[in-house]
Amino acid sequence: MLLFAVLAVFTVMPALADDSWMVAVTDKALYSTGESVEVSGYIIERIMPVIAMSVYDPDGVILSANSVELQVDDGFTKTISLDSPFYDKSGTYLIEFNYGQNTDQLTFEVIGTQIIQEEEPEMPEIIPEVLFLDTDKKSYEDNEFITISGMVSAIKDPTILIGIYDKNDFPTGFYTPQINSDLEFSISFLTKSGVNFKTPGKYFAKAHYGESKETVSFEFVNAPQVTPNKNQKFIPTPHPQITQQVPKQKQETKIDVTPQKPVPAPSTETKQEKQDNLSVEDKQLGEMLNEITLNCDYTEYTDSIVYYDGMGPALMRLCSYDQAISYFDKSLIKEPNNVDVITNKATAYSKLGKIDMALEYYDAALEIKSDYLPALNNKANALAQMGKFEEAILIYNSILEKDPTYSISQTNLQKARENLVEYAKNQNFRESESNTTDLGDVTVRTETSSVNYDAGAKKQPNLIDQIGNIFAGLFGFLS
Repeated sequence: MLLFAVLAVFTVMPALADDSWMVAVTDKALYSTGESVEVSGYIIERIMPVIAMSVYDPDGVILSANSVELQVDDGFTKTISLDSPFYDKSGTYLIEFNYGQNTDQLTFEVIGTQIIQEEEPEMPEIIPEVLFLDTDKKSYEDNEFITISGMVSAIKDPTILIGIYDKNDFPTGFYTPQINSDLEFSISFLTKSGVNFKTPGKYFAKAHYGESKETVSFEFVNAPQVTPNKNQKFIPTPHPQITQQVPKQKQETKIDVTPQKPVPAPSTETKQEKQDNLSVEDKQLGEMLNEITLNCDYTEYTDSIVYYDGMGPALMRLCSYDQAISYFDKSLIKEPNNVDVITNKATAYSKLGKIDMALEYYDAALEIKSDYLPALNNKANALAQMGKFEEAILIYNSILEKDPTYSISQTNLQKARENLVEYAKNQNFRESESNTTDLGDVTVRTETSSVNYDAGAKKQPNLIDQIGNIFAGLFGFLS
């Protein structure tokens, strides 16, 4: 007990780094298993709206990781429950703080208890994951329907994300079928040569649910192989035509998205690490996906979405921004300084109309990597949505000085200039309108229209109603 008393004197001292970026304390220094620790503190210089906090036991095993939101006064508070069996061990526990590029630590002591009585075995927690995924056939022809079905272990979200990819891992479509009460799901869609299936060969359906992934492969062929009967004259029949309207084909653009080095043929295994990547290192692929405009995205300026393996970016393409943010939060707990994830989270907030929150995350990403072009472009878009066109134009110009071929910023710069001219005209018209002529009891006035730049006022359509529009964007661009 004397040892714990001595340690308590040191533990109650606040954590203060040499560069004085944070102050943090616990409500006391010595605890027993079953109590709660209240950690509080504040950030001296705010650079991002959240601070990452992890707790380790005396053996260095991580017990929890949390992303704590900062309050208006840049302070924070977090309560940690010292529940058994995680805090049964007596000793010194460590709290680690991560904030941008800054880190610091704080310790507290726990007097643990040993559980003597025999406990009843607990039922293992069922982790939501994909149990199996399959197609109704292994080979499909043009104008046939593909049915993909499967089952999950437990329901976490009401829908599951299924992506279709060609042999080069290029995405050709996304679907979000509902999961029924029997934990089963199913989706059917039409194959169309030259539209969602550009070339014959092997394709992959990948299902993402929770932290799990499952993959199944199938073949696509243009037309059936017909062998005529030797005793019967062969008469070719016309290929059946579908009655629904096919999205209008754009003029073919000669853009080579195939990697420069030969691509090995994908394996038939259902799980393969290489197949789960979205080719984040392929710059051309990222630019092409950002060119696709979905009908559920009503913002005027084009944001740059950073693609990597995970559901967050895919949900962004489906305009399901709230769900995407939850996946970004999970990624930031593991990698709090990942500028790709921080930028995507900021963009999701911007799409939801929470511009102030988006700007904080953009600045946080730029604090880590000041020349990161997606964060710069999307920050300029947010400023333009607020009507701050001159600030946005300065950022667009700085991007094009670094990379004159950055086509997204080129387009956004042109829109910002046009909106700035329109805004200036409206301002001049309002000033001239103030000089009204009083004709007796009648004052002559003319109502003028103004541009509404509030992204939050734009109504977001239902996600399921917009699934068809995903193909309209993908097919129109890929054709």
